[in-house]
Amino acid sequence: MGRTTIKLRIVSAVSVALLGSGSLAEPLRVSWGDLRKERPQECSELLANYLSNANCTGTNVSDRMLSMQLAECTPGNAKLDGNVIRIAGYAHPVEFEFRNVKRFLLVPPMRKECRHPLPPLPDQVIVVEYPEGLDIDADPVWITGRLQIRPSGNDIAPSAYRINATKVATATIPDISAPE
Repeated sequence: MGRTTIKLRIVSAVSVALLGSGSLAEPLRVSWGDLRKERPQECSELLANYLSNANCTGTNVSDRMLSMQLAECTPGNAKLDGNVIRIAGYAHPVEFEFRNVKRFLLVPPMRKECRHPLPPLPDQVIVVEYPEGLDIDADPVWITGRLQIRPSGNDIAPSAYRINATKVATATIPDISAPE
């Protein structure tokens, strides 16, 4: 076997590995509904009560207890874990910075009937790491990157997901489908 044959086999093996891993494939376009597909059935009443809060205020239950219950009821969609996705939403800073933000939350449209709506459920919040930095304004954005189920808490809203963004682009309001 000559050197040329060995080099061709190595190049072929590397090409197959890269193509098979999906690194060169188009990102999967995901909606906010796709992120919540694996909610346990036994949680439906708790989640319905949280989402239908007519007063748009917190509940009387201990916030810590409620957040633990909500986290258990919103584990994230395991079928999407590890996939390169593209999703549209609103960037929300974690710190009080709006220029060159490298870590922020991506959230769906908020309830319009509430002046100060409750935080979205954890499977409706994505922590985004974007090394290039983003100037955040009120406009929606498309985020592209590898989605991971990584539950985390912060002062704004707990999240079930994390993305290391490779691309951020301007979106339009119709691109974002509101949560059902």
